[in-house]
Amino acid sequence: MKLRQHWFSAVMSAVVFVFLFLPIIVVFKDAFNANKTLLTWGGATFTWFGEALSSERFRSAFLTSIGIAVVVMLLSMVLASLGAIGMSKMSGKAKGAYDSLVFLRITLPEIVIVVGLFVVARMLGFKLGPAWVVIAQTLIYSAYAFVTISARLTNISGLYEKAAQDLGASQARIVWTITLPLLAPSIFVGGLLAFTFSLDSVVAPTFLGGPSAETIPLLIMGMIKKGVSAEVNAIGVIMSVFNFLVLLIVVKFIGIKQVAGSAVKGS
Repeated sequence: MKLRQHWFSAVMSAVVFVFLFLPIIVVFKDAFNANKTLLTWGGATFTWFGEALSSERFRSAFLTSIGIAVVVMLLSMVLASLGAIGMSKMSGKAKGAYDSLVFLRITLPEIVIVVGLFVVARMLGFKLGPAWVVIAQTLIYSAYAFVTISARLTNISGLYEKAAQDLGASQARIVWTITLPLLAPSIFVGGLLAFTFSLDSVVAPTFLGGPSAETIPLLIMGMIKKGVSAEVNAIGVIMSVFNFLVLLIVVKFIGIKQVAGSAVKGS
């Protein structure tokens, strides 16, 4: 019986592993295929990486994506931190209502918020562009950062704040010298979530970006209309490696346990 359970667990683990990683493996393999059409294996090459990196369109889309993602990350970290700290001071129905509004942003389809902003921009006569993409993504993704930070905040003992108050510290000083340092790992994780979600976003740039905000996802969508090529896969590999390096930097600064702990508490 135990042997059957062992084999069943092993088979299910293998199935899940294949389901999760097979698409990634295929993308990485095809990125090195010398045959651009990918119909057959034409040998290994780095040609498509060179073509992607030398493309002015790719560099422009990459910088646009990174610029938007960084601004969204910073705004999400600030707004989510202020919101989580502010909600921790509430009680009763006010706290419940605030919490519900945050989760409403998570449960609402992204397209609803984006189309709403699109209509507002058109009604007011504003020109679409990267700024509207930032506004939309911050509205949506700051909610994920808020959940991560508020989950950590509930686990911080009130004794620290009480001790600081007894020593005569002002509320602003308590937040700056005690609360924020304790929340720092969760703030960084929340910012990382907003950053990665922003890089992958398609809906907001499509409706609100205008002609001046072509991001990497929009670039790839435009390219695959002519068929999936090795260059498209190379761009996918470049972005995957970039995201991995960003994660390594975050882990280097705050530690893998802090990143994993904050992510689990926020989920």
